[in-house]
Amino acid sequence: MISNFNNYTRKDDIKLVTIIILVFLFIVWFCSPPGNKFLQICFWGNNTRFLITKLTNNSETTAYKFYRNNAVYLAKMYKNKDSALREMDKAIQSVPAYISDKELKNLYKDRANIRICAGDYKGALNDFIQAENITFQDYLKIALLYKEVGMYKQAMSFCNAILNVDNTAYSGFACLAYLYDTAGRTDIAIKVWDLALDRRKNNARAYADRALLKKKIGDFEGYKEDLAKAKEIFPTIDIEQSIIKDTLQPKVLSLSIL
Repeated sequence: MISNFNNYTRKDDIKLVTIIILVFLFIVWFCSPPGNKFLQICFWGNNTRFLITKLTNNSETTAYKFYRNNAVYLAKMYKNKDSALREMDKAIQSVPAYISDKELKNLYKDRANIRICAGDYKGALNDFIQAENITFQDYLKIALLYKEVGMYKQAMSFCNAILNVDNTAYSGFACLAYLYDTAGRTDIAIKVWDLALDRRKNNARAYADRALLKKKIGDFEGYKEDLAKAKEIFPTIDIEQSIIKDTLQPKVLSLSIL
């Protein structure tokens, strides 16, 4: 009898604690700042799982993943990325000693991408350098980060690295043209797009970008011709779209949850 009573008491206590936690999470979610409510639910769900892990098991092995996921949710939910960066700092500081070198370097790359969203270009560049495992997809980001901190030579080398892998890559030409244009050599930037179109004549974006540069130097006839050619190849093209702006000021954080 006493044994059964104790079992029921434990079950009732667990139910009560669960209800209290759920009510608390609902109140926190309801009172949280405006944002994507689905992501807010995911964020608090991640924290609930972390709490349960702490209460039931040794969480030292996975704590860094929870902090890292918190950082991703926060970065996607709110414009202020400071809280997201604090969570990423916790993730890197809490990695267990036996974590693979690749996993640790990936955390630095993740923090670099969040820093880009926050506009901390110097910090993002430092994180990429610490990550070391740079891939082709990172070249444009790193080139632009070097440019933002005033290191044009290093920026140029990464632009060229893109074209060394693919000599028709739009991102490589966009990178070079941007560097020359911002250095006051719009004339050379136009020649960069001339070369791009020599290598790939149906590149609508190259025509559009060259058109904008021609307009900048007052070549309005050239601007109209390039604009017409771009729309002939791609009628719905957005002339103002910029791979440079999208890279330095991304609207969406592309990181996924672990």
